[in-house]
Order: sequence, then structure tokens, then C-alpha cells
Amino acid sequence: MMAATLGAAVAALRDSLPRATLASLPTPLVPAATLAVELDLDALQIKNDGQTGPVYGGNKVRKLEFLFGDAMRRGCDSVVTFGAVGSNHALATAIYATRLNLKCHVVMTEQPVTPYVAQTLRYHALLGTSLMLADDYVGSTDIADQLAEHHPTGGERLYRIPWGGSSPLGTLGFVNAAFELADQCGDVAPDVIYVACGTMGTVAGLALGLRLAGLTTQINAVSVVPPSLTTADGIAGLFVAANRKLNEIDTTIPLLDDPLVNITLRDEFFGNGYAEATAECTQAVALIRNTEGFALETTYTGKAVAALIHDARCQRLAGQQIVFWNTYNARPYPEAVNTAPGTSLPDWAQRYLSTTAAAG
Repeated sequence: MMAATLGAAVAALRDSLPRATLASLPTPLVPAATLAVELDLDALQIKNDGQTGPVYGGNKVRKLEFLFGDAMRRGCDSVVTFGAVGSNHALATAIYATRLNLKCHVVMTEQPVTPYVAQTLRYHALLGTSLMLADDYVGSTDIADQLAEHHPTGGERLYRIPWGGSSPLGTLGFVNAAFELADQCGDVAPDVIYVACGTMGTVAGLALGLRLAGLTTQINAVSVVPPSLTTADGIAGLFVAANRKLNEIDTTIPLLDDPLVNITLRDEFFGNGYAEATAECTQAVALIRNTEGFALETTYTGKAVAALIHDARCQRLAGQQIVFWNTYNARPYPEAVNTAPGTSLPDWAQRYLSTTAAAG
């Protein structure tokens, strides 16, 4: 099937699936000329998914459109999701759940104390998110099971959104994103995309969508979580499951083989632990701020840019069209976050509030 015809099939399928309209799409694809000169690159662009939503951006909004659409179709009145204490996914879920009149529960795990985490928790306080703390993945699942068991309107009305929104359904948000990029690029498709990789749905969806769109673009998936959590098998599993979901609904969408053919998983920029900044990452965040005015962070996007900078300075990208996919929210926090009563947060959260932060 020709890519244009296939693109029409994917677009029709997207429109047929239940979907909550949250995102403002397409997000901008902008040249990064100053940074390109600094790195001696022929062409560098930034796909700014920081602007996916008018209230809160980042890559999670694309996934949440399909997940919330499914929740509404099922008649759910609440959602539960998971993330570290400063999780962008958890915050995005809470923000958009509130706008859809859904109660939001988040089961959290610990991460290093930073000013950003403190401000994120204050945002949850403003929203009235129900926050719980688990020791680990198994513990988080147990808490979610207990919530469903005791949900006042029945467990079937509590919709479970996985870590990072990375289910086969959520992954379709980035199949769409790949077609969006293909439309924006026209005849000059990128050779390489650099993107942070945590729960793997973004990368799996992009990889699938790029191939369905007929592009040979390679993805450098820069791991930002422990290597045991971001794996080639995990990405391949989401790729295959999302591909099957599309094919089950519309058999004109082919089942593709070799799900990793356009993905390189990079774990050498992770550092010592989740949300722990590396020197390369900190320098990368400063460089992109000083050259292009983009505000990134040191947990996800800074590590992806660090990989790009490293490869450019090693002369691996000469003559290529490069895209950095910015997955970090670019919308400011509301002023009310600064005065949100931290006392409304659970006792375990109080130690994170001992520091102040600039809004995210």
C-alpha cells in the first residue's frame, strides 16, 4: 500500500476510535539554526511537543487523548495511574482528568528531592489529586487493586492508566505523531530523531508510525530509566501490540515485521539513577537554552539532547537531517500553584516541600 493511502487509512481509524480532544495539533516543527551551527550540523529541527496542550503539554497528552476517550466510553468516573513523585505523566493525567470531571488517583514512587518535584506536588494539591506512595512496582499494583476493590461506584468505573500512558492504545497517539511529522517534513524527511525513552510508548508509536508512513527515519531512543525497565523487548512488545490493534480494526493496515529495525536504544546517558542529572545532561540543557531558548529538564529531555550533542561532536551526524523531539511541557504552571496549601498533601509528601522551585 502506498504511504499516502495508508496515511488516510490510519487517519480514518484514528477518527473512529473514542478520543478525548485534549491536544492542540500539529505541534510546531521549528529550525534550531543556532544550535546546528554550534554542533556543525547541516540541518537540525525541534519537534516541540511541549505545546501539545493549551494548559499542559508534553508527550503524554497524545496518549491521554485515546486513554481518556476509552475511559469515557466505558462510563468511568475515576482514573488511577502511576509515576514517580515528580512524574510529568501523573501531573498531566491529573490536570486533564480534572477538566473531564474525573477523579484522579496517583500511586507514586520515591525520587530525589528537587525544587521541581516540590512544585509538581503543589500543583497536585491545587487539583485535589488523591496521592498514595508505594515502595515499588508490585506495591503500586497492589494499591491500585485495592482502590478498584473499594471504589464507591464499582471497580469497573475506575479506569487504570499504565505508567507513562504506555499501553497499545496509548501508543497510537505517537503513531499519529509520526504521520504528523511526515506531513510537516514534506519531501525532506529526517534521517534521525532523538527522543527520551522511559515507558517506551512514545518510541514504539513513532517507530510504527514512521514505517507506516513510508519513512526510513532512524530513532535514537535515549533511556532515562534503569536499563531493566527500558528494554528492546519492551519496545518491540508495544510496537507489535499497537500494530495488531490497528490491523484488527482495519485489515488494510499491514502487520510489520522486525519492530526494532528503525530503533537504536541508547542507555549510556542514563547516569547513576532515575532523575539524577549527569554533567553531560546539565551542559546540554544549558546549551539548548542559550542557543534556542528552549527550557528542558535533567530527567528526560536533557539526556536526549546530551546524546545528540555527543554524536554531533563525534562527527556521526554529518550531512544528515536531525530532529530532536521535545517531550517536556512548555506551559507555565498557574500562579495559584505557588500558594497551594501543601498541608493538604499526605504526610509522606512533606519532605519534598522543603525546597522551592520555579514553576514547571
